[in-house]
Amino acid sequence: MVLGVNSQALPLPEQSPSPSADGGTAPAPSPLLERVGVRYFRRRSTAVPKVEAADAVHYLNPEERAALRWVQRGAIIRACLAGALSTAVAATVEALAQPLLGPDPDAATWEQSARFWAVVGGATVLAAVLEISFLYWDSLRSVHELARVAGLDLFPERDEAGERKAVASALARAALELPNPAHRVFGVNPRREASRWQLLFATLAYKLKVSVSNFLLKAVVRRILGRSAVRAAVVPFVAVPVTAAWNGVVSYLVMREARLRAMGPSAVKELVGIILGEAPTLTPAGRLAAIRAVASAIVRTRDLHPNLMSLLKEVVARCAPAAAGEVDDVGEFLRSLAQLKTPERQVALRLLHVATI
Repeated sequence: MVLGVNSQALPLPEQSPSPSADGGTAPAPSPLLERVGVRYFRRRSTAVPKVEAADAVHYLNPEERAALRWVQRGAIIRACLAGALSTAVAATVEALAQPLLGPDPDAATWEQSARFWAVVGGATVLAAVLEISFLYWDSLRSVHELARVAGLDLFPERDEAGERKAVASALARAALELPNPAHRVFGVNPRREASRWQLLFATLAYKLKVSVSNFLLKAVVRRILGRSAVRAAVVPFVAVPVTAAWNGVVSYLVMREARLRAMGPSAVKELVGIILGEAPTLTPAGRLAAIRAVASAIVRTRDLHPNLMSLLKEVVARCAPAAAGEVDDVGEFLRSLAQLKTPERQVALRLLHVATI
C-alpha cells in the first residue's frame, strides 16, 4: 500500500525513507552519542533482571508510579550535587588564585591576568569535563531504569518492526539532550514553517542558560559589595547554587521527557485503535485528512518528536492508500475539514487532539 504525496509513493513504516523528487531525503546516520547511548542500554539490559509487566507500558500502577518518582528524584539530586561540586572546585581555585592578580586585581597587568586565567580556566575545564561525563552516564543509567520500572523492555527477543529499537534511540536522545531528527518522513517536513533564525536563537538561549545566569548574578553581587575585600572570595562561589539549580531543572525535564517517550508508542496504538475502530469506513479524502491531522501537529511544533513519529506511522499504516495531495500543508488540512462529512471530520479532529496532547 502507498500514500500519494506530490505524485510520489511514500514508504510504509517498515521501510526506510529514501530520496525523492518532492524534496524528501533519507535520514542521516544516527549521531555518535545516540549510538553510544543505545549500546549502553543494551549492555545494561543484559546485566539487570528482565522486565516483568502485567499491563501495557502506559498504564502505571501505584508501585510503578512510586518507583518512577524514586528514580526521577534520585537523578535530580545527583545532578544538583554534581553541578554544585564541579562549580565549587572551580570557585575554590579562582579564590586561591587571586594573589596572581597582584595587590589590586583591577589594575592587574596582561601577564598577571594571563597566569590567573590559565590556572582558573584549566581547573574549570577539567571540573566541567568530569561533571558532564558523570551527568551523561547517570542520565543514561536513570533513563534506562525509568523504562524498566515502567514495564518497558527495550530489547525483546522479537522486535520485527523495530519499534523498541526506535524507542531506545529516542530515550538515548532524551538522556543526552540530543535534538530530534529533522529529516522528512512520509512526506512530512517538520521544519516546513520553521524560521531558521528562531531555531538558532532558541538553541543559543538554551545552551547559554547557565552562563548568562551566573554572569548576571555575579554582576549583582559585585554591585552590592563594590570594592570590598571579601568580593574576590565571595563572587566565585555565587555560581555554585545557580549551576546546581539549573542541573536540577534540566534533569527533571530530561526524566519527564524520557517518561513520555517510554509510554508514548504504547499509548499511540491503543488510542489510534479506539479512534479508527469506532469510525465508519473512511473515504480516500477521510484517510488523507486523518494523516494530515498528525502531519499538521508535527509541522506546527516544528519538531519530529518520537511520539508524533509513532502516531504518524500508526495512522499511515491504517489509512493508506489515501487520496493524492500534500500531507504537511496545514492550510490545506483546515480547508479539507469543511468538505468532509461529520463522522470523518470527527475522526480527523480526534487524531489532532491526540497529536496535540
